[in-house]
Amino acid sequence: METVFYLSLFALFYTYFGYLILSIILGKIFAKKIDKKEIYPKVTILIPAYNEQEFIAKKLENSLDLDYPKDSLEIIVVSESDDQTNDIVRNFEDRGVVLYSFKERRGKSSMLYDIYPKAQGEIVVFSDANAIYDHQAIKKLVRNFNDSRIGGVLGNLIITNPDKSSISEGESIFKKYESILRNANTKQLAIVGADGTMFAIRRELYFPISPDRGDDFELAIRIRIKGYAMVFEPEAISYERASTDFISEISRKRRIVSWFLKSSFMLLWEMLIGLRWFLMFQVISNKLFRWFSPYFLILLFLSSCKLSTAHIFYQSALYMQIVFYVMAVLNGILIKKADNKFQKVLRMPFFFLVFNYAFLIGTIEGMFMSQKPFWKKVR
Repeated sequence: METVFYLSLFALFYTYFGYLILSIILGKIFAKKIDKKEIYPKVTILIPAYNEQEFIAKKLENSLDLDYPKDSLEIIVVSESDDQTNDIVRNFEDRGVVLYSFKERRGKSSMLYDIYPKAQGEIVVFSDANAIYDHQAIKKLVRNFNDSRIGGVLGNLIITNPDKSSISEGESIFKKYESILRNANTKQLAIVGADGTMFAIRRELYFPISPDRGDDFELAIRIRIKGYAMVFEPEAISYERASTDFISEISRKRRIVSWFLKSSFMLLWEMLIGLRWFLMFQVISNKLFRWFSPYFLILLFLSSCKLSTAHIFYQSALYMQIVFYVMAVLNGILIKKADNKFQKVLRMPFFFLVFNYAFLIGTIEGMFMSQKPFWKKVR
């Protein structure tokens, strides 16, 4: 039982601190410089949309106003909406926006698979319909592709929180943590995964596993398997409004983990065949360890209970865990908005508990249940 206790404790430390520290060290030792240069290749922005009537006009105005040559920028909306989204997009067609609409709902990946060959850009940028880009975001993103080693570039998502939603504070902290890790991995030209807010790839590097599994995480990993670099561009900024409902946020993370877990198992086999050992190490450390951290927490608690009568150290460890979980529940109930830094600190146990609960459900669904390739809006 002591072995279970110490292995669980080590796994949790490694998941949240050890891998980050190791990545920073490796980034300093094996730092590689990216040959950035302001270039203007043809760029296609692909915007998948499902019932985005609230955001789509603002998104298209933002896209048309970007600081990038108009004759080198193609904007495509791929929609399976049944609200007013398509009608709103058609109002922008005389300004060059292209709409492809589907009546049957098949999911984001399937839609993009069908429309991707129609994209004319040398660089294709995947974008959420509710993501607002900084004026120079595309220019900052694309300059990385001057380096022929670069296959994909991930932009920097900033979560805005005008309503001071408490759950969004946890998401913001998580994004800051991810930014530190991605900056460290970028020094090795080796970030892991991506998200659909702002993700650019060379047009010829679109290699989905299947028509219904072309998610952003999978595409980024397959670019690495093909021998190209994936990097993070912190100056290419996009903004998304925070979620205000922690139930919806749990549901979103659960779906993501469930879907990406299956992708990871498929891709790990490809990494093994392709002898991509370092990439395997990164995926296991950065993704699988994190998604399975609730199991480490459960094992740590159970082993602490079993060992608590044997030594005061294990008894203290048990009490600390109980206090932590009680704090998490009470803070979740009592603090509705994190208005100041002190309240944000108090909310940390709750954020941690919420995210790990989502990971627990997501991994169970990913391993034992089928999942349709649909997506739902949260923000």
